[in-house]
Amino acid sequence: MPCADKRKTEEEGPGTQRLKTLATRILHPNTLLIFLLAPLSAAALIFTFTAGRENTVIGYISYALSAYATAVLTINIPEVSARARALVRSSRIWSLIYGNKYGNRFITDLPYRAIVSLYMSLFMNTLYAAFKLIAGIRYASFWYGADAVFYSVLSAAQFLMLRHVRKKETDLENEYRQYRFCGFLLFALNTAFTGVVFQIVRQNMGYRYPGLMIYIVASYAFICMAVAVVNVIKYRKLNSPVLSAVKAIRLAKASVAMYSLQTAMLISFGGEESEAFKNLMNGLTGVGVCLFICGLAVFMIIRANNNLKKHRH
Repeated sequence: MPCADKRKTEEEGPGTQRLKTLATRILHPNTLLIFLLAPLSAAALIFTFTAGRENTVIGYISYALSAYATAVLTINIPEVSARARALVRSSRIWSLIYGNKYGNRFITDLPYRAIVSLYMSLFMNTLYAAFKLIAGIRYASFWYGADAVFYSVLSAAQFLMLRHVRKKETDLENEYRQYRFCGFLLFALNTAFTGVVFQIVRQNMGYRYPGLMIYIVASYAFICMAVAVVNVIKYRKLNSPVLSAVKAIRLAKASVAMYSLQTAMLISFGGEESEAFKNLMNGLTGVGVCLFICGLAVFMIIRANNNLKKHRH
């Protein structure tokens, strides 16, 4: 194997090796730089929007920096998480939390930690649904109202799932029924969301967030996506259909939030000359999100049916 790797390296040549090294350095920079990228890109975007520099060189640089920061943070999530955990565990706050009864349980008990994080997610999701509802009433916006209904239904479904998580007795058959119900719910919501995407593309419209609202929406979208991905990885060992259903809800919610943010960014910061490009991007991304949620829902329904058949036999 070492000889084969050596021959492969020699065949690639020095130019290819330099390109690979450069790409690795760009996508995997120093850990300190990774931690600094998020506040730097956020500060650049805030300056661009508040100073009215959206269609200037400074604006384009801030957009590129934001895209680069998002890509780097996404690629380096395991490393960033490990470094963050090491930094926290070396602090005095960690010792205080670990010495507390509830804090110790949160740290050492993985199922308990999963339940607590799900309740926190439910609380944030409910607040965001209320925020969208108030914004929809305040600005008489159909898009905000549709979002409020979408997030409210997901919050209700997440609450129903959590009721089963709290039960001490494990009824696997009942959990798979709830899991399947969640799949049907996602399928129905995806049908409604497909109609919203169709209207956005057909009318060449989208979400508009006046003032500082876009920062709230952007923060929520990125936090949702990061938390959804981390929880899928972290709690994959917990063989619980109900927890899997909640993770699926989180992924669907994060996908819709990112799509909403994309349409708002394209409308707010794209010029009049790029109408066709904005419509194309909204259409392609919208179809991608709809297919992803539809595939997730179908997978959940099929998996639940198969496991229910095995359980009955």
